[in-house]
Amino acid sequence: MKRTDAGHRLGFLATAVLLGALMASLPLSVDSTLPSMPLAAADFGVSDGAIQFSLSVFLAGIAAGQLFYGPVSDRFGRRPVLLVAFAVFVASAAGCALSSSIESFVALRFVQGLAGCAASVLGRAIVRDLFDREQAAKMLAYVMTMYGLAPIVGPILGAHLTVAAGWRAIYWFLAIYGVFALVATWRALGETVPERRLDAIRPGPLARTYSRVLGNRVFVGYMLMLSACYCGLFAFLAASATSLINHIGVSVEDYGYLFAGCMVAYVFGSWLTGRLVGRRSIHGMIVTGGATMACAGVVMAALGLSGIDTAWAIVIPMAVYMFAFSFIVPSGQAAAMSIFPDIAGAASSMIGFVQLSLSALTGLLVGHFADGTQVPMTVAIGVVSLCPIPIYLAAVRARR
Repeated sequence: MKRTDAGHRLGFLATAVLLGALMASLPLSVDSTLPSMPLAAADFGVSDGAIQFSLSVFLAGIAAGQLFYGPVSDRFGRRPVLLVAFAVFVASAAGCALSSSIESFVALRFVQGLAGCAASVLGRAIVRDLFDREQAAKMLAYVMTMYGLAPIVGPILGAHLTVAAGWRAIYWFLAIYGVFALVATWRALGETVPERRLDAIRPGPLARTYSRVLGNRVFVGYMLMLSACYCGLFAFLAASATSLINHIGVSVEDYGYLFAGCMVAYVFGSWLTGRLVGRRSIHGMIVTGGATMACAGVVMAALGLSGIDTAWAIVIPMAVYMFAFSFIVPSGQAAAMSIFPDIAGAASSMIGFVQLSLSALTGLLVGHFADGTQVPMTVAIGVVSLCPIPIYLAAVRARR
């Protein structure tokens, strides 16, 4: 049911398209730049490790922004914060395209990550502002369907732009995309905060806000459940290229198609989730997705430990994992956000911060135990796939 006290006036489908397009700016900023990194390293005269560090710095900017945007938007509103963030995103992307040194490039990537995460954080908060629990889950499913197209399109687009016009063209593309996002926000997005909280960014009230969020065990249960899902995804992102290309021997082009196949499964699952919400309960969606995810993760780990070195032993279970992911995440996010309608921005920030921090830690662990095979990645995915259902049943369902 749509709230009547919000300034936003777009319909359901138009809102899904708008939020999906705005939130896609973040994955595009990662995935489209990956093919260009070797050329950027050569242009700056630095090692591949140095240019890869810029990606880590970009992720650090995202993590820092997670705890910032929620409270600020609770104080000043979602719309003005998004407008400022996209303006900074445009400027930083253009700055990356014009960078003459690796130091300035890395610094601007941090700023770009800090600005780019605003749409992701505030998109969840906007959905919570506008819709009740069931409708929010449906909306997030449709939004994530569009969001999931970016990891499919991004690397292909980035590769073609790099070949046609050089690595800097990608950042000019991101700047142009940011301009369109800025204009769309200005023209189409109304303010959705029912009532601004004047004390939202004061140190004392802010500390009490986050203490209140973390003190709710049901919310923490949802947050940890969602984080476990993302940990498996980040393990795959961190090690799939090395496992499939270097160990199993697939070509770079084939890796792109295999990666896209996993994301197609995710997009299809998100679309199906949007159709099922309302017919099935959020509890049913989470349990179904969690059981499916556990099966996929265990099968992937078993195949890896058995030494079955084929691409399909990785890609098929991961595609099923991503399909299950699309059942759990929109439903879990909507349920978690429904707990705190008055501080939705802060709640969204905390979810994003914990998800990203634990996922980054998982990626570091997979890298630490890397042995040239797919085993560390598949075992990590297998372990975390077993976590969502127990966390949900113990921390969420038992409390209810």
